[in-house]
Amino acid sequence: MKINNQLADDQILSEIGTRLGRLRLDQDRTQSDLATQAGVSLRTVQRLEAGEVATQLSGFLRVCRVLGIVERLETFLPEAGPSPMALLKHQG
Repeated sequence: MKINNQLADDQILSEIGTRLGRLRLDQDRTQSDLATQAGVSLRTVQRLEAGEVATQLSGFLRVCRVLGIVERLETFLPEAGPSPMALLKHQG
């Protein structure tokens, strides 16, 4: 499923969870191993993969770090450049 603005929040969370689970399995990791390596509870990994909302963002980041995909977040939320007003001020 392609993630887009037409999907409901729960559909997006579910798709993110599915993708995290698939990536974990591709790396031959169990949920328990991933939880231990990420320093989160097994339940946190289970919630992430189920697309449940009760997970903290820090747990998500820890799991992403262990799976080696933190750098991909740059694509998801790129750093903002200078604002148009700041550029105008800089130009004088």
